[in-house]
Amino acid sequence: MSQEKIDAYKKEKAGRKERIEKQKKRRKIAKIISCLAAVAIVAAIVGSIVYNKVGKSDDAAAADASTEAISTEYVDDTAAEASSAE
Repeated sequence: MSQEKIDAYKKEKAGRKERIEKQKKRRKIAKIISCLAAVAIVAAIVGSIVYNKVGKSDDAAAADASTEAISTEYVDDTAAEASSAE
């Protein structure tokens, strides 16, 4: 081996430990961030599902009750008109 190659090898070897440690830290951080992002996405989906079922129940129940009352009155009026027409 030439002296240049030996010097380059020694220089690369000297910084190898630090580079490996940095790579390990970066991988750990990337794993943690990706896990947190996945948990946040799942929580958002579950939260929206729960909100749609539970959160709207009070407003939706009131709206459904008024809609049902109106449609029942319409059906009753239509049935009365049909029976009087015969």
